[in-house]
This record gives sequence, structure tokens and C-alpha cells, in this order.
Amino acid sequence: MIYLLIFFICLFGIFHYEIRNKALFLKPYYFLLFVICTLMTGLRYRVGGDALLYENYFFVYPTLKNYLYFIEFKNSMNYQPLWILMVAVCKTFNPDYYFYQFVHSVIFNSVLFWFLWKYSAKPFTCLFILFINLLYLYYGFEIQREILAICCFLLSYGFFKKNKWFHYYGFVLLAFFFHISAVILIFLPFFKLIKFTRKFVFLSIIISIPLIIGKTVFYDVLSSLFFTEAMSERGNVYLGFQFSGSGIVFFYFLRVLVFLPFLLYFAKNKTSDEHNWLLSSFLVLSILSQVLVGFDRLLNYIYIPLIIFVVDFIYDQTLNINAIKRKILLSGVIVGFSGILLIKLFISNYGNAKYYSVFFPYESVFDKHKTPQRERYLIELWRQ
Repeated sequence: MIYLLIFFICLFGIFHYEIRNKALFLKPYYFLLFVICTLMTGLRYRVGGDALLYENYFFVYPTLKNYLYFIEFKNSMNYQPLWILMVAVCKTFNPDYYFYQFVHSVIFNSVLFWFLWKYSAKPFTCLFILFINLLYLYYGFEIQREILAICCFLLSYGFFKKNKWFHYYGFVLLAFFFHISAVILIFLPFFKLIKFTRKFVFLSIIISIPLIIGKTVFYDVLSSLFFTEAMSERGNVYLGFQFSGSGIVFFYFLRVLVFLPFLLYFAKNKTSDEHNWLLSSFLVLSILSQVLVGFDRLLNYIYIPLIIFVVDFIYDQTLNINAIKRKILLSGVIVGFSGILLIKLFISNYGNAKYYSVFFPYESVFDKHKTPQRERYLIELWRQ
């Protein structure tokens, strides 16, 4: 029910404020949506996959009193120190997991809603896309540590755009101490040096073929750059993920091929020089995810700016492009955005445990009802 409520609130916001361009009560309405999303995320009860694991082991994590001891002697999962510090601060005030979960929800939603309001003229459309593609639920429920690193990137975005690297890399350092995947943020500015052209796109596609075939060699080279034990452990885990032949083709189609018309259009028309870094990094990381599936996680950092870019394209009436071609380009993007996660809802199963149970149905802390299939999914997942 709560999912449908958010769905229709976003739809009305799109129609009333972004299509009809009305302004009356715009800010209060946006704030209302923020409050509802924050309460929905913060007051959920055992909704998620990895989220259940964080809850199950919450009693293990320290308070501020024994934080340093835990970091030195008890951090067997090699979690980054700032996330553990956040947990420790929350546990010091209130040892209940759901207090931490609510604080986490406030931080995540505050940064997300602020970012969309500041950098998009159509925040309701952006939220709608995030929501219907389940990216919002994935961000808010699942990747609890990584989303805090992503929030650091969103907070640094203004510095990133203005090439203020001292301030930007300060946020990168904070992000890395929340989650090791933030290492990608070190290299993200270098994509600004790339001239995004059709030649670059086609060359990237050509290079991707030997990379996929020789993925083991590529990983051996890449692993030499891992400078923490946690990075090495995660790399070995992702190396263990193997696709069948049809799986490789299917993943390549959804991650790379369906986006090519959209990417080639902007490579040709040069209407997005400011966003060359965004398009080039998305293409490169999408290709590298074919080699090592862990790179797919790195795309989490650029999905939100990319969705803003796509939404601008949807509403921009100044582009010299006919309606049919615009729909064709957008169709590929929609299939790509929704394909991986939505299809995973129905095919990424472990025995009788279905992936869709990670998000559905929603349960709140007021009822405290456990969903048996969701509990089973976590057990089956960690048996693999």
C-alpha cells in the first residue's frame, strides 16, 4: 500500500508541477514526499536482503566506548571505519537497530531529495524513475554502507562540476571510509579528459571483446591495484560469479547494447560536453562489468546523475530530433535501466526463495510481521 501511495504522489507531482508547470505549494508537496519516503524507509521491518544480515549482526557492533577496540580486533568483516562509527554513535544513544535504521533513512533521503532539487528541474520525474525501477528501494534498503559513500559523492557534486579537486577529494576520502567501492571516485575526474565521440564508443565496444574473453588475465592485472584486504576479498568473490554463454550475451545486451543508440546520438550531436564524463564513465563501467561483475556495483555512483541527464533529455524541446527517434532512444534507456533489476525479481532465485520477496511485501515496525520467504531468501543466499 505504501509503495502505491508513493507511486501516485510522484505521478501527481509530475503531472501538476512538471508538465502543467504549476508552482503553488510545490515545496510543501515535495517536502511531504520526502517525509513519506523517509518514514517508509526508516520504519520498515525486516524488509531487504543484506539489510536483514545487518540487523541480525547488529548486536555485534560496538558503541563509542569500545569502538577503537572493535576496529582493531573484532572487525572480521573488514567493514570500513566510518560506517562502524555511525553504528557506534547510534548504539550509544539507543541500542535498538531500528533507531539506527531511521537515522540512516533520514541521511539517505535528505541527501537524495536535496540533490534532485538542486540539480534537476524535474525532481518528481527523477524520483519516479528511481522508484519504478526499484533503484530507490535498492539504495534505501539494500546497500546500507555503500549508499552513504554515494551520498558523499552527491554532496561533493558541486565541487566535482567546478573542478575544485581539494574539496572533492576530501569527500572522496570520507566516502572510501564508508565503503571501499568509493575507490571509483578517485578515477572519475579523469573521465573529464575523454573526448566523447563515436570513435570512442566504437573503440570501447571493440576492446570489450578481448577483455571478456581474457577476463582472468584482466583480473590478475587489476588485483595488483587492490591496496586493502577488503578489496581483495570482494574481488575474489566477484570473480567467482560466472555467466553461461547465453547469460553473457544477455547481460551484454542489457548493460551495453541497448544504450548504444542513446550514447551514439550524444557522441554525434555534441550537445552534452558538460556531461562527457558521465556518458564515457557509464560506457566504460558497463563494459568492465562484463569482465568482472563487481564493476556493475560501481555504476551505483553515477545512476542518479545519469537519470537527471535522461530526464532533461525527455523534457528538452530544443533538441533537433523528431518524436519517433526520441522514443527509440528512450526505449533503449528504459530497457537498460529496468532490465537487470526487474528481471532479477523473477529469475534470481535460490531454491524456493524468490528475489522479489526482498522488497515485497512491505512490513512496518508497528506490525513486526516476518515474511517467511524473505527470511528464507537470506538463508539460501548465504548458502551459495
